Amino acid sequence: MGLKDTLTRRKKLFSSLEAYRSDSDNGKYPAVVAEILANQAAFDTFKRNRVYNRILEHVSEEQGQAYLDILRARDDGLLNRALERLLIEDDIGSPRKCSYLGVDGQLSPTTLRYVKVASDLHKLFGCDLGTVAEIGCGYGGQCLTNDTLLSVKEAVLFDLPFVNQLITRYLESFILSGAYRTTTLNQHVPKPFDLVISNYAFSELPEPVERAYITKVLAHAKRGYLTMNSGMGNDRTKGKMTLDQLREALPPFEILDEEPLTYEGNYIIAWGHQG
Repeated sequence: MGLKDTLTRRKKLFSSLEAYRSDSDNGKYPAVVAEILANQAAFDTFKRNRVYNRILEHVSEEQGQAYLDILRARDDGLLNRALERLLIEDDIGSPRKCSYLGVDGQLSPTTLRYVKVASDLHKLFGCDLGTVAEIGCGYGGQCLTNDTLLSVKEAVLFDLPFVNQLITRYLESFILSGAYRTTTLNQHVPKPFDLVISNYAFSELPEPVERAYITKVLAHAKRGYLTMNSGMGNDRTKGKMTLDQLREALPPFEILDEEPLTYEGNYIIAWGHQG
């Protein structure tokens, strides 16, 4: 067990009262993020930290292959651009990489997922995403991918306070075409967004926080793309909004299949998209 794992086991940090905590605000995840921020060696290898991997950077080699297959089948140009500008030089944080047939060099399965999501956004909404709100941003990997492959004027990134510091640390390692800023729900003044996205994080919030995000963020978005792991009555729905409640509270939306399906009961909510 490494030093960063040992230190994380000795303490817990929480960002809010228990009733308002997301599934990731479990004490261990914020603590390991704080350790990553405090230690250069920990930052250099944070994508391999076992505690961190319970929340992020856990996409399997097989899932990476599935994302790669989808990108190849779509042939929308994003995979080639990602290989030239993003996937091969994907080294910050020392991500785990895998070899895939037909690709020179190794690729991170997690980054392949980000590219596949960017391809979904391109397919549904076109190249110009405008001003994007992202709920639950990890270290900013989806933001970086969208900025590299699509056109984003500004990304407003919502996450826990500790995590926002890691996002800034990570994204400032690059030169972005658009702009970004980090914030929390409480710091945000409602404003219009061209698009709101979330990779699971919105669906992992307790119902009062989901409703607050709807009031302050999602209801102000012309378009939406939310990958969900709760709401369908599965084991993750307890304490969260049901699909019927989401239909009452959100703009009219369509349910899309998660492709590939990574967990039973997962699905995608989309609105404002092209037919």
